This record gives sequence, C-alpha cells and structure tokens, in this order.
Amino acid sequence: MPAVPEAIAVHAGVLRSDALVLADCAERLRDIEARLEAEGAAPAWLRETVNAHIAACLTASADLAEAATRLDVYADRTRR
Repeated sequence: MPAVPEAIAVHAGVLRSDALVLADCAERLRDIEARLEAEGAAPAWLRETVNAHIAACLTASADLAEAATRLDVYADRTRR
C-alpha cells in the first residue's frame, strides 16, 4: 500500500496536538507543585511524584513532537 502524504500529515498533526496537551499538563503540574511547596504541608514523596510526572509529560511531549516532525519530513518526501 503506497504512503499517502495527506494521511501521514494528518497523523503528524495529531501527534503535534498530543505533544501540546502533554506540555500543558506539565505546566499544570508545575503550578500544583508550586502550591504544594508554598503551603509546605505536602510530604516529600508527593512532591517527588508530581515532579516525576512533570518529567514524564515533558519527555513524552518532546518525543511526540519529534515524531511529528519526522512524519512531516516523510510526508514531504512521499509527495515528490
């Protein structure tokens, strides 16, 4: 089955959108972490867990953004 550039580009767009959602999630978690820190009442394990989730969101966001870029390049090549 031949690669269809338009379909590939659509998949890239979905990945890019998902990357943005994950980046937004990391921002919301940063806000939560800042409030936990400011209140000083949260146990260390909770702050560590929130920070681990921030890192996971950022890593996944970067991975999806890279995959979207690679799919865009692939879509462009299949158009030639």
